[in-house]
Amino acid sequence: MVWLRDILASCQMEWTLLQGQVFFVLGISILFLTRGGIRLELARELASLAAFGFLEAAAAWLGAWLAFSDSPGIWLDWVRLAALALAYVFLLTFALQVMVPAIGQGRERWLIAGGILLLWTGGLLLMRLLGISGARLRLLGEIAARYGMALPGGLLGAWGLRHETYRTIEPDRLPLVKPPMRVTELALGAFALVGGVIVPSASFFPANFANEQLLFARTGVPISVLRAMVGVGITFGVVRAVGVVLNEIEMWLEGVEQTQALVDERERIGRDLHDGIIQSIYASGLILEGARQHVVEDPQAAREQLTVVIKNLNETIQDIRRYIFDLRGELPQEDLHTSLRKMLQDFRVNTLLETEFSVGGPGTRRIDVERRQHVVQIVREALTNVARHADAQEVAIRLEYGPDALRLSISDDGIGLSSVPSSNGHGLRNIRERTRLLNGKLDIDTTRGEGLTLLLTVPYQQRVTANMQPCTEVEPS
Repeated sequence: MVWLRDILASCQMEWTLLQGQVFFVLGISILFLTRGGIRLELARELASLAAFGFLEAAAAWLGAWLAFSDSPGIWLDWVRLAALALAYVFLLTFALQVMVPAIGQGRERWLIAGGILLLWTGGLLLMRLLGISGARLRLLGEIAARYGMALPGGLLGAWGLRHETYRTIEPDRLPLVKPPMRVTELALGAFALVGGVIVPSASFFPANFANEQLLFARTGVPISVLRAMVGVGITFGVVRAVGVVLNEIEMWLEGVEQTQALVDERERIGRDLHDGIIQSIYASGLILEGARQHVVEDPQAAREQLTVVIKNLNETIQDIRRYIFDLRGELPQEDLHTSLRKMLQDFRVNTLLETEFSVGGPGTRRIDVERRQHVVQIVREALTNVARHADAQEVAIRLEYGPDALRLSISDDGIGLSSVPSSNGHGLRNIRERTRLLNGKLDIDTTRGEGLTLLLTVPYQQRVTANMQPCTEVEPS
C-alpha cells in the first residue's frame, strides 16, 4: 500500500483541483435543474446548496494555486478565506431552510446565517486589533468557519433533508426519491466530518487531534480526496433525486395534456352535435308537427312534409356516421355564401318563414373548411333560435366581404328581447365559443317587440386563397 500512498501524495494538487471541479459540477447541476422554476418545492430550496458548491469550488482552486504557486499574493489568501466562509454560510442557510420550514419560508434563516457570519467577521477584526499576525489570523478564521458553520451546516442539512423529503414529496413518489436522497444525506453528514471536523493543524484542541496533516500522516490520503468523494455523493444524490421527480412531473404533465385534449375534443363533439345533428332532428320534429296537423285536412301536404322529414333524417344519419368515423362532418368545397344560401332555403322549407339572403362587398374570398364550418354552424344555431323562440315572420341574412374581415348579420322581425341575453343558454354559448375560436367579434342588437339582429365579424386568415370576383347580389330565398 506504500505505492498507493506515494501516488496520492504526489497528486495532491490534482486532487485539490478535482475537489473544486466536483463542487463546481454540483453548483452547475443544481442551477440547470432549478432554472426557470419547477413544481418541486424541495428542488427550489437547493439554490443555497448550489451557491455553496460554487464557492467551495472557488476556495479549492484558490487553495491549489496558493499551495503550488511560486509567488502567490497575500490578498489571494484572504479571498480564499472569504470564499470558504461564504460557502459555509450558504450551506448553513440551506440546512436551516430544510430543517425548519417556518424558517425556510421567511428571512429568519438569512438573519441567523448572516448573524453568524458577522460574528465570525467581528472575531477576526478583534483578533487583528489584538495584534495576531495575518497568517495565524487566516488559520484561526478557517478553523472557526469550519467548526462554526460547516460542521452544523452538514449535520443539520443531512437531518433536515431527510425531514423535508418526507414533508414535500408525495407518498407515491417517495420510493423513487428516497434512495438518492439517502445518498445526499449521508454525503452531507460526511462533509460535516471531512469539512467541519478535520481542519488545518493548530496547537489547541480539537484542531491538534483531528486535522488534515494528521489524517494524511496516518492514512496517506489527502483531505482533498475525501472532500471530492463527498462532493460526488452530494452531486449524485441531488441530481438523481430531482431528475426522478422531474421525470415523474413530465409524465404527469403529459397525462394532463392528454386529458385536456380529450376534454377539448368532447366539447367540440358536443358543440357539433348540438349545432348540427340535434338541430336537424329538431327541424324534423317541427315538420312532423305540421304534418300531423295536415294529415286529415291536406293529405298531399302531409305526404310532402313526411318526404322532407325522411330526407332530413337520412342526412342526419350520414352526419352521425361521419362523426363515428371521426370525419368531423366537413362541408363540401364550396363558397361560404353558397353554403349559407342552401341552408336558408332548407330553413324556409322547414319553417315556412319568409327569408332573404344578400351578399355584398368588393369581392368574395374563400376561407378554409374549418373556419367556414364554424361560420355555418353559427348561422345554423341562430336560425334555430329564431324558429324556436323569436315568433318571427321573416329572417334576413346579409353577408359582406370586407377588405380585412367578413361581416355577417342575421336579423328577424320577432318579439325581440328586453336585454342582451346572457351566455347561460347552450346555443348562445356555442355561438360565442365559435366566435372566439374564429378570433372574431359578436354583437347582439335587440329590443322588446322589434326583433333581434346578430352581428358577426370574422377576420380573414393572414394567408388566404383569394378569389376576388365582384359580387353584389340581393336574392330573396
